[in-house]
Amino acid sequence: MRILSVRRSFEADHSSSSYEFFALDRLTPEQREAVQRLTGEFPRRHLRFHYVGDWQDIPSDWPDQLLASGYDVLVSESYDWWSVYLSLPHNPALLERLQPYECESDSNGFNVSMAAKRMILYFGMHLDYDSVYGEWGEDTFEGLADLFVTVRDELLRGDLSAVWAVYETYCGVGDDDAEPIDPLSPSGKTLLNIMENY
Repeated sequence: MRILSVRRSFEADHSSSSYEFFALDRLTPEQREAVQRLTGEFPRRHLRFHYVGDWQDIPSDWPDQLLASGYDVLVSESYDWWSVYLSLPHNPALLERLQPYECESDSNGFNVSMAAKRMILYFGMHLDYDSVYGEWGEDTFEGLADLFVTVRDELLRGDLSAVWAVYETYCGVGDDDAEPIDPLSPSGKTLLNIMENY
């Protein structure tokens, strides 16, 4: 028997948490120094942390600090809850458009916060694994990262399709200022398809 390939990955289970940070551009020397000082890790464009067992997790201030220090996307999984964070430059007009879609339902939903001069967008979701595997196979972290790089580009162009997909799935349509986005972008449709709605 020959081993043809080995792939390093993290398996989602009920006693672990995984975090994968992605930088779209090479980190500057100042950013690399800040990342190494914070984490003790050698700074790379793809930075991974995995914690096994209850009561072990990433320090609570690391995500915001790393997303303000050169990383653009964070994909995390913990106890079968998936989260994606996007770091965008502060844009008051976009922030105002995003705020009506902020919502939360059992840690699922969407919100915006600020870290340094960055807007940090949070997308929390449960996933329909049949749809996920049909879309990307078993590499959910990479699949979500690639999807949300596209979502990030759309948001910077003013397309709120992904934000609406999360809002519609977990918060319903109420008497508020969250206007439906129609038609959805292909990435918005993909996101709508892979989220578990219950």
